[in-house]
Amino acid sequence: MISTTLMKQTIKANFSLWVILTGVQAAMVSLIASTGIPVQSTGQIYYNMLPGLLSAVYVIITSNKLIASQVDKGTMAYILSTPVKRLKVAVTQITFFIGSLFLMFVISAGAHILSDYIAMGDINSSDIQIILLLNLGLFVLNMAFSGICFLTSCIFNLSKYVVAVGGGIVGAFLLLSIMAMFGETFQYMKNFTIVSLYDISSITETSSNFIWKFIVLAGIGAVTYIVSMVAFTKRDLPL
Repeated sequence: MISTTLMKQTIKANFSLWVILTGVQAAMVSLIASTGIPVQSTGQIYYNMLPGLLSAVYVIITSNKLIASQVDKGTMAYILSTPVKRLKVAVTQITFFIGSLFLMFVISAGAHILSDYIAMGDINSSDIQIILLLNLGLFVLNMAFSGICFLTSCIFNLSKYVVAVGGGIVGAFLLLSIMAMFGETFQYMKNFTIVSLYDISSITETSSNFIWKFIVLAGIGAVTYIVSMVAFTKRDLPL
């Protein structure tokens, strides 16, 4: 159900940005973990904000390039002039987007585990589980972010609107989550951002409260991607 040719083109167009941001994430978590601090502390120091900001940059830029930018530049007309149907284009781009995010956090998790092992000479299964869950949480959070941004890319024809609306929504969620960290006065702000569903404390404290939150984030991603496919296949394009 995917176009191999389009997939190759998409990977080539987005590979450099993915490598840079994935490399920065892996380097940052490796640097922090190499100090030998406990995994629980790394969860609060690193996972609380840094990877969310970096991956959000990737999500906003890439979502625009996958659909809207190609409509804006006219390259979508060339793609659709071939036997590739709109649904196939949408599924191909979604497969790349979700797959690249998943691989990004697989590498981040691997870097964290390896750095902990080198720093401490060993790592127990409980710590590995926490690291994997922390990165799984980042993946489903970014799946929700990417679904929102991809939807705007399928709705708008101009890149500036995609960045303004999709990027604005994701940026607002991140800003609210940052504001919520500044004392009890701003705690209420966490109720207005989906970032609060990435429950680091629940994961590091080995509680199961994070499970339903992960499901909600994955559900947001799934619904927005489905709506994106419908929107892209049904709307008029300036081809």
